[in-house]
Amino acid sequence: MNLPTEKKTTPWLEEIHTLSAKYHEDWIALRRYLHQHPELSGEETLTTNELKSRLCALQLPVRLAGDSRGLTADLVTDSSLADEPRLAIRGDIDGLPIQDEKMVPYRSCKAGVMHACGHDVHATVVVAAMQILKEMDKSGTLPWPIAVRAVLQPAEEISEGALHMIHHKALSDVDAIIALHVDPTRQVGCIGIREGALTAACDQFEIQIQGQGGHGARPHLAKDPIEACVSLIEALYRRINRAIDPHHTVVISIGTVQAGHSANVIPDTATASGTLRTLHPSARRKALETIDVICESVKQEFGVDVRLKWGTTAPAVINDKKLVGLIHDAIVDTLNPGAVEWIDVPSMGSEDFSFYLEHVPGAMFRLGVSGSQVGAAPLHTGTFDIDEQAIAHAAKLFASTAIRYFDPARR
Repeated sequence: MNLPTEKKTTPWLEEIHTLSAKYHEDWIALRRYLHQHPELSGEETLTTNELKSRLCALQLPVRLAGDSRGLTADLVTDSSLADEPRLAIRGDIDGLPIQDEKMVPYRSCKAGVMHACGHDVHATVVVAAMQILKEMDKSGTLPWPIAVRAVLQPAEEISEGALHMIHHKALSDVDAIIALHVDPTRQVGCIGIREGALTAACDQFEIQIQGQGGHGARPHLAKDPIEACVSLIEALYRRINRAIDPHHTVVISIGTVQAGHSANVIPDTATASGTLRTLHPSARRKALETIDVICESVKQEFGVDVRLKWGTTAPAVINDKKLVGLIHDAIVDTLNPGAVEWIDVPSMGSEDFSFYLEHVPGAMFRLGVSGSQVGAAPLHTGTFDIDEQAIAHAAKLFASTAIRYFDPARR
């Protein structure tokens, strides 16, 4: 893909920059309010209400999702588009069970809960982009009619929020969807984009081994579930990668092992849980089959009962090539050509944004948030923060991409 040597200047792009400068401080204030008042997955009613009030203040029709967690808001600027499909822009709103360790005025007010993954930023950017587009509609500076839907979803961290929103009709009349994720490994002003696979599919699992307990001095009279569990974990780590085409990346990790209560007692049960992450459907199928085979072989070898239970699952995020091209052009013209950073390899992390992509094409980009003083702390840590200049960059990029999406020459 050829990069333009210079960005274009049009009246509507100039208006995006003007509105961004006008409202940027308000957006920072919203982000800080959300950062101070995080809510865990499944509890996001107050956050939803706050975002509802912000969007209602823009005179946008808001529809709450079930349990008043999550919402949608539409901006349709011309009656000719009333029955036409929308472009959705998605943000997530839940926090994490992590203690905020930052000594800043906007530090989380809730002990043990914070926005350590940037969802306060994501939600703010969606509101900010809708504000830009609404103001442009009011002033008559939009170059053509648009139909955009804000989707603010709960429970991304437990991979349930997207399905919750889909169930409550968030994708009704939606033709495509775009999203972002903050990236502390990129400098503020830089945007990471990639066609095709962006994140991995993730399958959580739990394996419970039921043996027969006994005295630690007489293991021959017991069926030791810990011995079986250790053998099973070793087999998972060894055999999964040997069973998969080496060109197909697979990552399996055990995160918890629980067994026993006393040093001299062989327990009845042992439990291990972990995640399987894959990029290719064929590799995922083969890995799932191999895990079943390993569980059965451990059952036969040690004479124990092995119960495999699959938990939360999220597919891979597969970015649509045309939408990535649209975002690329928006970056070049709205920010600058040097802001584009092509992502060489996909992340083995997961994102429930992928569930939307089972219904409509979509694309997610990475927003650089690392500045000279703040923003380099990793995601999911108690010191995570951002350079707040990134909020304006993302809001302008969302607004510009939405306008380009409805360009009559493109459609």
